[in-house]
Amino acid sequence: MVRSFLSFHVEAPPERVVAWAQGETRGAGVYVVPDSPWVSLYHEALEADEDPKAIRAFLEALSHLGPALAFMVLNEEDLLFLLAEEGKGVAELRRGPELGEALLAPEALLPLLQGAARMPPLNAVQALAAHFGLHPDHALLGFLDLLEVEEEGGLPEEVVYLE
Repeated sequence: MVRSFLSFHVEAPPERVVAWAQGETRGAGVYVVPDSPWVSLYHEALEADEDPKAIRAFLEALSHLGPALAFMVLNEEDLLFLLAEEGKGVAELRRGPELGEALLAPEALLPLLQGAARMPPLNAVQALAAHFGLHPDHALLGFLDLLEVEEEGGLPEEVVYLE
């Protein structure tokens, strides 16, 4: 099965992220998964829409809580990686037939993103997540993955579902 997914991650206290997300979900389902120092968010509507502009806007708003990352992979071919801090985009790697090509990063991150650009998308997500101290498995999940785990009764109790 070919996978597509979207995940957001912010370095902030879980209670602040949950409080913020409750005001931002607008009726869409969002799973919030704490994994100190990161908190991961899996947003149903943004994952379904696959709109890079909406993803960027959500990430930039999220980054007011702390440094924030977004990973989107479409059909295991396209990759979108975004880093935002204090409400502004800091780095972007976009690659693939649907998303086009872009590489934007401060000098310190440029070698990392250039290396990731040469990797298959799933490997690039793992490498980027590891660099930022985020558990790679959390970066490789999406809303539908967590929904499936929940339906099987396997979600840990610290996972919060907002709608």
